[in-house]
Amino acid sequence: MISGLRKEMMFFLRGGRFAIVLVVMIALAVMSPLLFGAMSSMMTAMKDAMPDGTYSELADEFTSFSAADISMYNVEYIVSYGSIIMLFILKGAAGGEQKKRSVIIPQCSGLTPERFALPKYLLYPFTVFLISFLAVLLGSWTAGIMFPGSLDWSMIALSAACSGVFLAFSTCMQLCVGISTGKPNIAIIIVLAMQMFLPTILGLFRVDRFNPLSLSSIALSAARASGESTSSLMAAIEQTSSSTNDLSFLNIVVSLGTAIVISTLLYFVTIFALHTKEVHNEGNEPVL
Repeated sequence: MISGLRKEMMFFLRGGRFAIVLVVMIALAVMSPLLFGAMSSMMTAMKDAMPDGTYSELADEFTSFSAADISMYNVEYIVSYGSIIMLFILKGAAGGEQKKRSVIIPQCSGLTPERFALPKYLLYPFTVFLISFLAVLLGSWTAGIMFPGSLDWSMIALSAACSGVFLAFSTCMQLCVGISTGKPNIAIIIVLAMQMFLPTILGLFRVDRFNPLSLSSIALSAARASGESTSSLMAAIEQTSSSTNDLSFLNIVVSLGTAIVISTLLYFVTIFALHTKEVHNEGNEPVL
């Protein structure tokens, strides 16, 4: 186990993969405050330079953003663009070794599927969760400095937790499909299709809540509600516990719980798939 974790950490650190993930998530976290701050300053300057009202309405729109609005945009960028970038960075760990057939020799030397897959499921989802969680906090902190309005940090913490669990769940899905099939590109396509189209399909049948995919909506709703006067976490939960709001207590607990349970089951599915591909040479003829 220790050697497996060491091997995955070396893979993650080698070639700057971890550094790329960290830099990209930090950039996404501060992109919204810097972008909207620059646009607000530019529109204000144009409004002052042209007092005839040409840019007044547009300038008022850009200068009316609050810290909660920018925090919501931060979460959206981190969940969407951050997920795509992480999928491509982790492609080598999620099926790349099987595709290159570099895992065959270690397996013939006694490396079990459990020792091969478990370090991946321990390292990558946890790292993705931690970086995403901190990125949301960093983006909200930057928004709170640059834009007016106070933030309820209990709601920001909920948004960060849901964002991190959502991206960690997507990472587990990528690991499962990629390692089981040995096709990392197929894993990326399946995870992206799941994130882009499945929520819409579930929404048509009104079953888009109480599942891991609803965590992105919960994260956005929590960030949006962080600037409201009654936006404390317990107040929001009590107010929406019996409604169809994304921030209902039942939706939050069930969505987080199902994400963790399904992620665990994905590990066992991966182990089962690897065991079915084992080569047994006990007899005179190899038996697949």
